[in-house]
Amino acid sequence: MSYAPILAAAFVLWPVIGLLGAQGYGPLLAVTALPALALARPKMPPAIYALMALAFVCWAAISETWSPATRGLISGNLLEGNFAIRAASMRIVLTALFGMLAVAAALRIASGTVQVSTRVMLGAFAVQGLILAISAVFGHQVVAMVYGADPMEQANGFQNIARNANAFLIVLPILVAYVGVRPGWRWKGVAGGIVVATAIIVMLNGSDSALIGVLFMLLASFIVWLAPKTGYRWLISLMAGYVAAAPVLIGAAISTMRTMGIHLPASFQSRAWSWELVIGKAVEKPLTGHGVAASKTWRDTYSDHPAWLSQLPDFWAAYPVVPGHPHNMALQIWAETGVVGAVLAGLTLVVIAFRLPMPKTLRPDVRYAIAGLVGVVASLFSFSYSVWNDSFWASVVLAVCAIILLSRRNRASL
Repeated sequence: MSYAPILAAAFVLWPVIGLLGAQGYGPLLAVTALPALALARPKMPPAIYALMALAFVCWAAISETWSPATRGLISGNLLEGNFAIRAASMRIVLTALFGMLAVAAALRIASGTVQVSTRVMLGAFAVQGLILAISAVFGHQVVAMVYGADPMEQANGFQNIARNANAFLIVLPILVAYVGVRPGWRWKGVAGGIVVATAIIVMLNGSDSALIGVLFMLLASFIVWLAPKTGYRWLISLMAGYVAAAPVLIGAAISTMRTMGIHLPASFQSRAWSWELVIGKAVEKPLTGHGVAASKTWRDTYSDHPAWLSQLPDFWAAYPVVPGHPHNMALQIWAETGVVGAVLAGLTLVVIAFRLPMPKTLRPDVRYAIAGLVGVVASLFSFSYSVWNDSFWASVVLAVCAIILLSRRNRASL
């Protein structure tokens, strides 16, 4: 039995999980990866980039031993339905291992045998886009109906819509690339329409990071078009440099904007203040960091920073400056895993950059799907999730599997 139908079944669940708030991609990756042991028998040892990624993950897991956020390994009871893996280290290690299995199995799928599976996959992604469009038009009515009149509960509903927007953004490059490279200007118009519609939808949903992700997707694709030999190396090496120098780069950018009197939108200004605090935390323990998920324990509120509070309404006084995590993965890597973690993460990206084939050697739809995914991940990496969010990384791994599946498809067959 081929591994392709297993992937297709996973992608059928993709829009369902997105609709429920996009927090179930971790378990979806697990149930997708486990059959690989029986069906695909991945080659050993793993590729060098996988080993580098695993080294970073293992260092992060070890850092939980000195993290103030340590909460034990597990909680609840599996039979009672309240079982949870509390240790962030365990979740990220399992996500890495399942991700390696899934990607290795996808790479062993035979070319030309995935026609039905890719149709199912692309159809599922289109359905998720349709659901997202409906949520943009009728979001307030649906949230009021599902979550009631409580403003706090409604806020959770809108947050779930934003998460679904991010989840769709991860697979958007695959849809756009597949449609955009088909012969004829009509299909390029359809691809452009999908991009424009997505931008409008995420603006209506108020997802700033998703909107930036659309722009980054287009920019990354343009870079690969300009540099058909070295485009991937430029893109991912820039990401590696960004991770390596994040405290300096972001600190300098914030300082420059303050000097120039540039006023940021409220959501980005709050992130900038959060990043300033996190940079200070990174300086406190530069070598090893504070430990995985330590940012959850940083309780500074705006009342502790009068200069910032003076620019805000008084009710912000009790709000935490760092709301659970910095919403910037590069800074979080520095603050929680130190120089060691930042070096390992940067080297992992460099290895990936130089192990990927030249863009021009790949089929156009695959070429631009990879570039677009890099652009989207760069945006979400910088503005959205905790670096230890297993659901986010699981969704990225599944998107990588989707691109591999697409590459095995015979484009002569529609």
